[in-house]
Amino acid sequence: MKTSSHRIVLNTLTFIAATTPAILISACASSNQTTDSSVYQLQESESLKNVFQLNDSLYSGSEPANRAAFEELEAMGIRTLISVDATPPNASLAGEHNIRVIHLPIGYEGISDQRVKELAFAIQSSFKPVYIHCHLGKHRGPAATCAGAVALGEITHEEADAFMTQAGTSKNYSGLWSAVEHTQQLETIEPMHLSEQAIASSLSKTMSKIAKQATYLNDIADNGFAPLADHPDLTPTSIAGHIHNLLRSLETNEEALEYGSEFMEDLEYASQTASKVETLLQNNELDLVVDAMSALENSCSRCHDKL
Repeated sequence: MKTSSHRIVLNTLTFIAATTPAILISACASSNQTTDSSVYQLQESESLKNVFQLNDSLYSGSEPANRAAFEELEAMGIRTLISVDATPPNASLAGEHNIRVIHLPIGYEGISDQRVKELAFAIQSSFKPVYIHCHLGKHRGPAATCAGAVALGEITHEEADAFMTQAGTSKNYSGLWSAVEHTQQLETIEPMHLSEQAIASSLSKTMSKIAKQATYLNDIADNGFAPLADHPDLTPTSIAGHIHNLLRSLETNEEALEYGSEFMEDLEYASQTASKVETLLQNNELDLVVDAMSALENSCSRCHDKL
């Protein structure tokens, strides 16, 4: 690991000089931090949320979903965008703003060793600064950012913990925390192929995964939303997040698109409903979760009926 000279810091003058008034800096030192470093959060805009700066060349945040978001990224000086979300980034729009895109999707259950190596290589080999995002910028994005940085020896595990804590990464996603905790600095960084759009799994395979996760969620609900004895690592929030992520991955699935606009509208509704279930679970609104889960089951049934 590198020494304390690689603390989480921000070159404020350089950054402000390259930043529009819409994006300002506020230094947010979390009381939960395990080091004396400050984690810097960028003031939110309408287009980008939960944007945090890990070091001079690495940021994490929410999905840049529109032109305004890419304009803000360009104003920040971002040269490379790494998406760990299920849906690939808009490569065409990114190109208009001289930003390269890389798609390395991860789930809520953790980050594989191979994906950590890919993240490390992507960060090391790309033009800087690099912006890593998931959907909301709170869970998978910060975890992937930290895993890649730890693998490169740019930060310690304590600094990774501080960053994820400040970013709001939920402890419910234990797989993400565990993946970063067990990541070690790589002795060598091997070159590998990186793509603008990862190959999506087939429609039937993805739906099978969704059905399996839904079964887990129903079993946990029947258990009073307490962990199952044979799956103590599974939390209802992480399962709902995984379902949401899988449904979002189908938004660009060619096989799914062939079923037409009505089918895709049903998929979008199912994705929104899964997101609602996840949010209700995060807020511990268990009295509302059962109805939301029922709506999710019905929305999934509508999709299945069209296959």
